[in-house]
Amino acid sequence: MEPLFKVPIRNLFCLLSYVNDMPELVESLNDVDEDLITYDFIAKRFLDEVNALNRCGLVKNYIVEKKSTSRIGGRMMMNDSIPYIVARKPIIVCEKDEYSANILLNQVMKSTLKAICVNRYVKEETRKRSFMYLELMPEVDTPPLTKEVFSRIYFGRHDVHYKRMVHIAKLLHELTLLSHKHGNWSLFSAELDETSLNQIFEKFLFHFYRIEQQDYRVHAEVMQWQLKGNPSLLPSMRTDVSLTHKNGSEKIIIDAKFYKNVFQENYGKSSFHSHNMYQLYTYLMHQPEEMNVRGILIYPFNGVEVDETFRWDERMTMEVMTLNLDDSWKGIYGKMMGVLGKNI
Repeated sequence: MEPLFKVPIRNLFCLLSYVNDMPELVESLNDVDEDLITYDFIAKRFLDEVNALNRCGLVKNYIVEKKSTSRIGGRMMMNDSIPYIVARKPIIVCEKDEYSANILLNQVMKSTLKAICVNRYVKEETRKRSFMYLELMPEVDTPPLTKEVFSRIYFGRHDVHYKRMVHIAKLLHELTLLSHKHGNWSLFSAELDETSLNQIFEKFLFHFYRIEQQDYRVHAEVMQWQLKGNPSLLPSMRTDVSLTHKNGSEKIIIDAKFYKNVFQENYGKSSFHSHNMYQLYTYLMHQPEEMNVRGILIYPFNGVEVDETFRWDERMTMEVMTLNLDDSWKGIYGKMMGVLGKNI
């Protein structure tokens, strides 16, 4: 069984907001006591968005409706009607365009409301409020929410005001997936395994530095081995996050490594995980000789605070640090930005 890490819902919400390219959701919580930011609190923010959309009126569009009928209306679907004709039934299948609220955006809204109604981690008043909004959309379907459903959503000028609602719905869905997968969380925190946290944190690092600073170009770097031979047999070299300074002479390579223990044990001696150090060292040795480079391994804090720097020469260092995901969001933000402020 994979080790679990405890992460406050407020911090998981902030991480996912950056992953989904919605940092303004984090900013909207700046004036809120961090201890109040629970799953129930986020669900209420979603309901506030639903209320605002209902006051403006649900967006409608033309959708194709296909139905079996005894009266011709719209386009007759011959292939679908043949079985009825062969059976000598007075029925045909017709297709017509109807102006309806039963569109994908409203379906996502209603499916999320339905999920809140049955979620045991929200308060009774939140469930009741969600059920009330659910009743206002009788003609809207409730398809199961999946990643594929959210990937199909695109915004135009007439429905761009739905964007905030959809993104909070997506965050709630992702939080719920994590809780269902591991089954060990509360209103206030979730316990996640290494794989889940590593995937979230890699994307968070990338988008956080892409959004929060302007001095570095942020990219995932693919490097070629400087070896002669059959390249198809060599493993790929791709960084989690590479930050190249605009002056062209500095680069920071960051790798997120979510292990329960920062150290490996070998004959009673503690050391950093060798394969992680080798991997980062290889990345650094494939950088241009004229460039100042820093390699940073980031582990989750799990009782041992680590902040170590190892120097190769005047232009290259390797660093290992821990980040406490149970800290305040202000503390996490400050430490992340502080990484850029260190000098080689």
